[in-house]
Amino acid sequence: MPIPVKLTRAHQVTLPKRLLERAGWTRQEFFVADLEGGALVLKPLMVEPRTRIADFDALRRHFTRLGITSRDVQDAVAWARARSASERRHTKPSR
Repeated sequence: MPIPVKLTRAHQVTLPKRLLERAGWTRQEFFVADLEGGALVLKPLMVEPRTRIADFDALRRHFTRLGITSRDVQDAVAWARARSASERRHTKPSR
């Protein structure tokens, strides 16, 4: 049985819980949207991490092979944090 939904001015649609449960999408977060025969179709998108690092010792060995030191990592983190803070100061807050 069809369930009505509303498209807002912001082009957002809230999908009712009972519809998501019928589709089996109780934990899905990302979807691919497409048009098929004049109908808007959502399909679940499974996002997998590119790499999984379960062993930090292996990561340290990998960094060592690449010549990356702990100081390099600290400098990179400091640079990224400074850049992020600078971008926040120069960006107007969204409303």
